[in-house]
Amino acid sequence: MAARWTPVARCCARERKGAAADRRAFGAAFLLCFGLVAPAAHAELGYSLTVASDDRFRGTSTSDHLPVGTLAISYDDISGLYGGASASIGPVRGDGVRVLRTVEFIGFARRIAPMVSLDVGVSNRLYDRHATVEYAHRFAQFYAGVIGRRVSSHIFYAPDYDGSGNAATYAQVDALLVERRRLSLTGHVGALRPPRSERYGRPLEFDWQLGATRRIGARSSIGLNWVGGGPEVDEERTAPRWRGTLLVTASHSF
Repeated sequence: MAARWTPVARCCARERKGAAADRRAFGAAFLLCFGLVAPAAHAELGYSLTVASDDRFRGTSTSDHLPVGTLAISYDDISGLYGGASASIGPVRGDGVRVLRTVEFIGFARRIAPMVSLDVGVSNRLYDRHATVEYAHRFAQFYAGVIGRRVSSHIFYAPDYDGSGNAATYAQVDALLVERRRLSLTGHVGALRPPRSERYGRPLEFDWQLGATRRIGARSSIGLNWVGGGPEVDEERTAPRWRGTLLVTASHSF
């Protein structure tokens, strides 16, 4: 999901600055596109444009290590309802530029303490046939979690993660480690229990991200992130390998 807390301004990337900001970053503006809700004085719309050196999902490149641009729209209502949608566009080797990924989501957050909120929702991810994904090119996820001022955690359940009706579960913890004026440092760790494989069983897959973000003005930012995951085992069943790379981002909100 869409709930990765990173400096990348996509609809699944949240800026944890209170419950309202949490919902906006994971917002449901796509409701407006279908006329299900109408903007009101107590509702907020958000738009963002992000350029990244790679598109990553749970530590794995989905853009074949090529840059992407992502346009996101979000909706946040004072009632706790939120949602949104995003589309990522990038080059494909030998096939021009294509829409590589779209994401839609809707959720509800309820504050249970001054700095703590409960969060539930559902998201849908759709990848182009050229996207370098490990599992299905389209799947839905249900999620639930707890959001705090500096730390949040979520659990995701995908009934059909591999396109063959096999489920997967994913857990993540995100943290705002340092915040000094215009500079912030964030961290993320996640663990995936993938669908069972006849060859490898169901070994846990891990991913992590450590990111530094520098805000520029009121609406722009640049980020440098160390993203990785694993373990990976090749067909010869050699020693597991861990992957990692630097990811550069630039974003602007409207």
